[in-house]
Amino acid sequence: MIRLLHLAAIAGLIASAIYAYSIKYDTLYQAEQVAKLKTRLRKERDAIAVLRAEWQLLTRPDRLQAAVDKYLTLEPIGTAHLGRLADLPAKPDRGDEIARKLEALGLGATATPAAKERAPSTTGATAGRPEEPRTTGSTSTRTPTAKR
Repeated sequence: MIRLLHLAAIAGLIASAIYAYSIKYDTLYQAEQVAKLKTRLRKERDAIAVLRAEWQLLTRPDRLQAAVDKYLTLEPIGTAHLGRLADLPAKPDRGDEIARKLEALGLGATATPAAKERAPSTTGATAGRPEEPRTTGSTSTRTPTAKR
């Protein structure tokens, strides 16, 4: 029994030593990767600094002015180039575009909700609306009742 425990302890020690060495070498590998990435990052930052310096060199005002004078035929802006607000054409009245589209579809003015309420019923039934009192005698104007 004691020999079995000794063998188990020795096997545990060997396993823990192997695990410790694997973690150690994995840590060294990761540290090398971090060092490589830092080197790459430093090189990229240096390249960005060089590109910024080149950009500043290329966009110097005296260099740009020489290129403008050589390749472009520009003239100074004067008051003749400026316009007045009164010179702009008036905006045309577009009217009621929705009504025009409804008429183009053949629906006309009867497609509006107010027109549907006023449209005469063909069956004679008043579905959902209370009966309005009828007046006798002279012609009177009906006032629309409020929706309830």
